[in-house]
Amino acid sequence: MYDYSPIDSDHIRIYGRTVKRKPLPLFWTASGIEFDTDSTEAYVDIECSYTTLEMYLRVEMDGFCIQRFLVPVGRHEICLFRGFPAGELKTVRVVIESQPMADDTTRHLLIHRITTDCVLQPLTPAACRIEFIGDSITSGEGLTGTPDRREWCPGIFGLTGHYALQVAKHFDAEYSIVSQSGWGVYCGWDNDIRHNIPGYYTQVCGLLQGAENEALGAFDDWDFTSWQPDLIIVNLGTNDGGATTAPEWRDPETGIVHKQLPIEDSEWDHGSRSRFESAVADFLKLLRTCNPDAYILWVYGMCGPLMEPYIMESIEKYKADTGDARVWYQSLPECPEEDWGAHAHPGVKNHAEAAAIIIGEIERKGIL
Repeated sequence: MYDYSPIDSDHIRIYGRTVKRKPLPLFWTASGIEFDTDSTEAYVDIECSYTTLEMYLRVEMDGFCIQRFLVPVGRHEICLFRGFPAGELKTVRVVIESQPMADDTTRHLLIHRITTDCVLQPLTPAACRIEFIGDSITSGEGLTGTPDRREWCPGIFGLTGHYALQVAKHFDAEYSIVSQSGWGVYCGWDNDIRHNIPGYYTQVCGLLQGAENEALGAFDDWDFTSWQPDLIIVNLGTNDGGATTAPEWRDPETGIVHKQLPIEDSEWDHGSRSRFESAVADFLKLLRTCNPDAYILWVYGMCGPLMEPYIMESIEKYKADTGDARVWYQSLPECPEEDWGAHAHPGVKNHAEAAAIIIGEIERKGIL
């Protein structure tokens, strides 16, 4: 048997933002490892911890899911596959199916090593790199479960039919996902202004909490030179829209009340609109600073079109102010209720429709 550390082998591809250390921590949705092997069997040595919010792992072979399981707490060697013919090359991917969860400070997943009965083979270089940034939709919330499953739990997050992975597969892309359920560009669905993705974009996974995550490097600055995307796809705005109909939020430290006012008859309070549109423009500036050569595609609409005019106006103003021609917008189809997945979130059919539109738009632009 042969043992491989993910950070020591050139034949193992790492997906998602992380810190290259032993053992390898995985933080974000769909983060994990990939390798090519002609082995008959393979195992992963993993270490997992959580107190209240469990973690799920997905194992794929040649693009098909062959396992999805709740990871047991502790350190275990788990069989990825066995009994397959020797000498037949297989591409194996092992990825997290759930997003980072700040509410469970003990939660983490570490990969110690991969063990196979044949040597790993060189990986074929990917054609490009795509970064996906979003909220619950991009975290895969609702992709495991039926529409009548309305309660929230880690088990309803999934990757089957996920729009981002479909896009990445089509373009033979390495991918990275930065997403968090309930979060927005300016604020979360509950008007909590701490729950905005731009505020943590420059860190490895800064939205986590606790000393254990700090020790694993989650709060470290992300080294953008280590992984530059050719394309960034932003799918944010849904929760900012939700905040317009949610109760106010009071900052527990300052006592200041925050509330994005409702949008009525296509009219929106000037202050609320200005805060949102400024957040969109500022995030685009940050993305450009961190990723000087990337194309940036902002998509939106899978949970309704409420914020579309304000996103579009912000993008056009940003382009006019900066002369940045590598940024554009694409609307996505709203998911009808009959196509929902769990927790009233877009299901597999809507993800497929969104992926097809995004793929078509990228091909129309001819950028990858």
